[in-house]
Amino acid sequence: MKDWEGLLGVAGWPELGAWEQWMQYALEGGGKRLRPKLVWETYRLYAPHPPALEEALPAMRAIELVHTFTLVHDDVMDRSDLRRGRPTIHKLTDEHTAILIGDALMIAAYEALADLKPSTTGKILRHLARGALRVCYGQLLDLELAKRPTAAVRIEDYLRMIREKTGALMGAAMAMGGLLAEREPELIQALQEAGEKLGIFFQVQDDYLDAYSTRTGKALGGDIVEGKRTFLWLWAYAEASSEVRALMEAPERAQERREVVLKLYYEPAFAERAKAFLEARFAEVREAFLALPHGEILWESVKVLYGRQG
Repeated sequence: MKDWEGLLGVAGWPELGAWEQWMQYALEGGGKRLRPKLVWETYRLYAPHPPALEEALPAMRAIELVHTFTLVHDDVMDRSDLRRGRPTIHKLTDEHTAILIGDALMIAAYEALADLKPSTTGKILRHLARGALRVCYGQLLDLELAKRPTAAVRIEDYLRMIREKTGALMGAAMAMGGLLAEREPELIQALQEAGEKLGIFFQVQDDYLDAYSTRTGKALGGDIVEGKRTFLWLWAYAEASSEVRALMEAPERAQERREVVLKLYYEPAFAERAKAFLEARFAEVREAFLALPHGEILWESVKVLYGRQG
């Protein structure tokens, strides 16, 4: 574990009384700590002086708190039983409690930003707030797409939704690192865009693993049960028979369709196409990172998180 990882949840929130334990439970849920890592690695690369952890830590804490808030609320919205192999907060308590714990995590994020040095506070606060708003927009797009008939959803709609839902906060993490280093606006924008492409890849990979891996801590094909308009769902619908299309569009047959649609996903040509789509998104991330000044350094620190060598 990195030296800074143990410092992310050091703060306490006694104002919540006994319910504080659920904030800590959410923060202790594992994961790669990718967003604070992106803040730190970007700041460390571009700082005009030797980087100081105490300068970056408030921003690192804040973005992890915001990310954790999104997970808690996402689990409620998706009715998820597990998150990284552990029971979700709303399953251990109830939905109302989980929503309030998520709210508290978001509030705590802005408290953490109060410890930034004054010269960077305003810009970082605004950038994180805009990123969090875009996450909410992405969640709303996700809900809206789920209400549409699948035939009315395009792959472009899916990519736009995941750029907002997942890419925006990844981009904000990298931009915040640049803002901590007090770098020029052009670099901040390039960092935001590279982070967004990383977030798109991250979500495409998540959607891919939902169908093809049991290592996520969730049941295989959960997105199929929920009727999420992922790239896999859109492709399967385009190739499916009229009977299977009717099954996919019937909410009351959600559990029944899991096995049927997974069979489509596991057709060799389909699975190969899905893997190629994932690899293409990975290549886009690599290109964006290597276009940054000294971007190969950032790339080396990120690619290992995905077990990649190239």
